[in-house]
Amino acid sequence: MTDARTERRRSAPALYAAHAHAHEASPQEAATTHERPESLWALFRIVFGLSAVSWGGLALMAQLEIHYVDRERRFTRLEFSDLVALAWMVPGAVSCNVAVQVGHALRGRAGAWIAGLASVLPFFCTMSAFAVFYHTAFVRSLASPALLDHFAVVLAALIALTWYRQMRSLVRGPLEWGAAVLACAVLLYTHNAAAFVLLLVSAFASGWFASRSRDGHLEFSLSLADKLLTLTLTVLIALFAMPLSTHYQVALIWPRLAGAGMTLFGGGFSALPVLKTLFVTSALGVSAHDFTLAFALSPVSPGPLLNVVPFLGYLTQGWLGAVSATLALFVPSGVLIVLARRHLHRLEANARFEHGMRVLRAATTAFLVTAVVRVCEHVPFKPIYLCTAAFALVCLGRFKVPVYAVYASVALVYGVAVALGYR
Repeated sequence: MTDARTERRRSAPALYAAHAHAHEASPQEAATTHERPESLWALFRIVFGLSAVSWGGLALMAQLEIHYVDRERRFTRLEFSDLVALAWMVPGAVSCNVAVQVGHALRGRAGAWIAGLASVLPFFCTMSAFAVFYHTAFVRSLASPALLDHFAVVLAALIALTWYRQMRSLVRGPLEWGAAVLACAVLLYTHNAAAFVLLLVSAFASGWFASRSRDGHLEFSLSLADKLLTLTLTVLIALFAMPLSTHYQVALIWPRLAGAGMTLFGGGFSALPVLKTLFVTSALGVSAHDFTLAFALSPVSPGPLLNVVPFLGYLTQGWLGAVSATLALFVPSGVLIVLARRHLHRLEANARFEHGMRVLRAATTAFLVTAVVRVCEHVPFKPIYLCTAAFALVCLGRFKVPVYAVYASVALVYGVAVALGYR
């Protein structure tokens, strides 16, 4: 079991993989303070505050670790590393998955709901407010196409760096490389939701059957509630994958979004092609320009890159759409990770399951490649945008400048150039 757990931590992104191996649990860390239970109000206040000042999912995970491991000693370093590893194994926003697990470990189901709500609420308010003002004529008059193209280039550079880091940490063996390359070819030439689901299922199955271990039997004794939950999530995925007429695509947009959320592995950038398939349709009224703008500006708001969901929901059905979209995307993954925690000891001991998950994660890197292509295909091929791309890559990759600072710098330079008469 120790070998499987170590391998699972290695499969997480390098930031947390190296961190977990460099900090083994010491005797002092082992003495966690579970004697004093965390109040629900304190749990909400702390997670909400950390989420409100965390730009990006990794930032929130790091701050949760600093508070609950280093300061409060609620978890050992090894225990928190396991929470992060499981969060990467389950679809959805990884940082929110970690927050849900922290709440569940401290206060059970009520804590999981409270922590999940607290992690989502800051960026829900920010992105919904942005969508409200985006609808006004004043804000639309300020939306310069050229500036948005520069923002799109910064976004593409950020996704490309994320892809590079994930390739280094997730893609190793020939089977994983083959899954990544084949997934890129499939996603670049198809926009069908069923292809996304089939791709992920095939990647996991290939890893499962290619595993050298022959211990492929998973023994589960699910309760009736767990069986109903699993069936519901399966139906939602099938609903997302099914080809539907335009009428049913609109009527079932939120159940289909919930199913789409069950296919999102590897962070928010992998969501771009999937969410575009759902929202950028003539029936819903979200244009490609609106969609690209949402993803280009999402790093300015706190939270993971999936913070675009309230924005897109508001553009679709106002406040009801913002709330419905947020619940549809984040609630199923939160419920699923609580279910996974209860059966973690069975999953982590199965070598074939671990191998299937490694190939699955390798295949999800293709979503990042597709996202870069989809963003860049709408940007004019001009030297000025190449300069912006080089600037973003140096700032983000070499000097680790925060994303919102890069956006602010690009906007400032653009404003000065316009004021001096340059376009």
